[in-house]
Amino acid sequence: MYTLCYMARRPFDDFAPAVYKKIKENHDSETKGVFITCDSKETKYIYDKFGKDEVVVCEISEFMNTHWDEFTLEKLAEYEKKYDAAPMWKYIYTDRFLIYRDYDYCVHTAAGLFAFWEHVFTTYKVDFFYDEVVATLLTYTAYLVGQKTGTGYYSLMFMRACGMDLTHHYILNDPFEKIYNFPADYKNVPVTEEQKAKAEAFLSGFEEKHSKPAFMQFSGKKPKWKAKFFVLPFFYIRQKYFNPFTRDKGSYIYYKAYEQTMDEIKWYFRYKKAKSYFKKADFSKKFVYFPLHLQPEATTIVCAQKYEKQLYFIDNLVKSLPADTVLYVKEHYSFLGIRDNSFYEAFSQYPNVVLIDPWEDSIKLIEKSECVATLTGTAGQEAMLLRHPVFMSGEIVYTGAPGVMKLDEVFGNYQSMMANYKQPTREEIIQYLAVYMSCARPGNTYVMSEARLEDENITLVAKSMYDYFVEQKTK
Repeated sequence: MYTLCYMARRPFDDFAPAVYKKIKENHDSETKGVFITCDSKETKYIYDKFGKDEVVVCEISEFMNTHWDEFTLEKLAEYEKKYDAAPMWKYIYTDRFLIYRDYDYCVHTAAGLFAFWEHVFTTYKVDFFYDEVVATLLTYTAYLVGQKTGTGYYSLMFMRACGMDLTHHYILNDPFEKIYNFPADYKNVPVTEEQKAKAEAFLSGFEEKHSKPAFMQFSGKKPKWKAKFFVLPFFYIRQKYFNPFTRDKGSYIYYKAYEQTMDEIKWYFRYKKAKSYFKKADFSKKFVYFPLHLQPEATTIVCAQKYEKQLYFIDNLVKSLPADTVLYVKEHYSFLGIRDNSFYEAFSQYPNVVLIDPWEDSIKLIEKSECVATLTGTAGQEAMLLRHPVFMSGEIVYTGAPGVMKLDEVFGNYQSMMANYKQPTREEIIQYLAVYMSCARPGNTYVMSEARLEDENITLVAKSMYDYFVEQKTK
């Protein structure tokens, strides 16, 4: 019997309860459930699914508001030491919501989150806690507190860059989105002929067609004028003055959410202006290709914290390139209009930087480049599959893959890194892929896919989770 804790805020408010019910139904009827919600609205939603006697619901807002005055700077310093979280601001700056709040609010909220998880994990003796990948302090503090209380954090991430992103997932249990059971010595791991053939088939298909990941069907739309823009100012007023949840300081993820109400209008006009900055790629030039990352996201603020201010990364890189090489920077087409245009305007101070049209073919840019530079992006994985030089300056699932050069200190090291690059053989890529794909577990966990809520899929995910629990407890 396990005590399982699940994040149940949107978009996990349907997924987490369904998986928990399936675990009880198919694997362990004695399992106990604890669900984490942000506010009373989410709490009611979960209780309506179970009834108050079936599960425990711990509401962050209620806890934070009840104890707000206790969450002092002194208390935060105490937690910093107790949970090995020094320097504390390193962790606060991994939160995509808190980075927009003031100092006192950050202090109170950070101390409160440590207190919240300490209360939940010790009171209910939680064995495992499920949440998204670490992209907020809410999740990071759960991970840190769990390290001391024996509560195992885990998440489910769709399989990247192997054609299985909407059918399979892997389990991670650290902040850096790595497969928990991927062997460091994968080169020496025996693989079956079937696994090798499957890897070879995918690689051959990718080399021939350069297919995009399936999950990208949910992104990549140009901002357009919409009729609803006319009513957004009224929606802003309603959200700010008449919605109690956006004024609830204890529910920090939704606190002041009305500030984003007018975003779509801003994105539209920003994109119209940004188009003047984008240029077509000149493939007669020698260039390094750097595709920009979504911001703020876990892949940057957590997995590449040193360079998550991407202008800082670009500044270090362009000053390290040889005289005949420029840097091609391409905006992520899921981010059009979202980044402030001052970011693009800053490129004017870099003569050897060219901002490339977001709709240029990324694979062609990879193939024609001298090297692909990335923090943690999928383009790095794609370059690796094509046996093309790639260096990364973060920590992500394909760290250590064949031909991927890790460069923690970018300034001044580009040329020496390239001089030491050794292209992997195709057989080495197939070996890596075979081991990588063997870690895949059936089940769609992509958050934007409605198919993940289908009963057959929930059954697969529940089995994956339960198998993981049994494995971890029998170690």
